Amino acid sequence: MLTQPERNDIARLWARKLDQDARKLPQEERHRNLEPDSAEFICALAAGLRAKRLLEIGGSSGISTIALAAAARQTGGRLTSIEKEAGRQTEARETIARLGLAEFVEFALGDAAEILPRLAEPVDFALIDCEKSDYIRFFDLIPAAAGAVIVADNILSHDLRDYVAHVRSRPGVDSVTLSVGKGLELTRMPADHRRASACEM
Repeated sequence: MLTQPERNDIARLWARKLDQDARKLPQEERHRNLEPDSAEFICALAAGLRAKRLLEIGGSSGISTIALAAAARQTGGRLTSIEKEAGRQTEARETIARLGLAEFVEFALGDAAEILPRLAEPVDFALIDCEKSDYIRFFDLIPAAAGAVIVADNILSHDLRDYVAHVRSRPGVDSVTLSVGKGLELTRMPADHRRASACEM
């Protein structure tokens, strides 16, 4: 579970995000972050699944990074955090270091489309929270382990029915939409996912 200092930093980042929205800043100046309730949920979920190889696509300034790094601390695992905006990732690095979570996070700066194919090992747990038009292609690029869980944010707020239909069309996949935060699609890959993928190549 999250510690109080971790919750405090999540609250700080979320308050700033709400202020940016209230001031109607241009989208490129806003820090798009996971809602605090969703952060609590993914931390508990990843830790409960005992996920050791964690991934986030779209770390922004760090709310989801805090949550998944805290889960990695509990499982003895490690999080790979992908973000394309250098300034946002720099802030996330500073927050993670201050919270004593740096040893559980590897930061990757750049386009996820280029980074995902280079990941050395399949992941047990992944969060997608980036540009909505990229959700489907990034889902397909994730090197998911057998039985891996992939969570996507903003499903209800952005009416991402195409993404939902795409993941649910996969043979053997179990997927459900949860009304947590702005809507999470929780997708569990089949137990023989990696073997089936290899056979399809």
